Amino acid sequence: MASIYTQIYHLAEPYWKTRQGEIHMPMAYEFARQLLVHHPDADEAVVLPAILLHDVGWMKVAPDLQMQALVGSANQDRRPDMSRLHETEGARIAGEILTSVNYDPAKIREIQHIIDGHDTRREALSLNDALVKDADKLWRFDPIGVPICAEWNELSPGPYLDFVESRIETWLFTDQAKEIARTLLAQSRAQL
Repeated sequence: MASIYTQIYHLAEPYWKTRQGEIHMPMAYEFARQLLVHHPDADEAVVLPAILLHDVGWMKVAPDLQMQALVGSANQDRRPDMSRLHETEGARIAGEILTSVNYDPAKIREIQHIIDGHDTRREALSLNDALVKDADKLWRFDPIGVPICAEWNELSPGPYLDFVESRIETWLFTDQAKEIARTLLAQSRAQL
């Protein structure tokens, strides 16, 4: 990790201590780095900070409401407004963190724009945004992420893997991310 990304990583890390962020964020960062290799026209200086900071806003959502943003079981009402809150708070916190390390203001604005809608906005605004969205979702297919995400979705691993497999084409934007997802899915199935 280059020095500036190391600084951002360490400043973001305290915000990851919810929703398994301490597992998800480093994984998403590595997925972003893999995707950037295939997309030299993307801006690493936007994608990498955005992925490190995309979920910092969850710290501003009460723990008992976080899961309601993710699942809608018979026992709890779904709260998509909490997902939106984590995006807006995340964009604000990202701006504070990036300003504290004297990051380029134009890049800060783009990073904030990506974070503010990374889950609720279905389309990608740019290649940078597409790579962040893809890197964020790939852990859902990984053998480490599958048990966590399956539990969040109130599914056992088998049905969960069938579910995420059916979403590869609609969730992911880049061919590389789709290829990675299929490889991870095969690894996850082999471990069942």
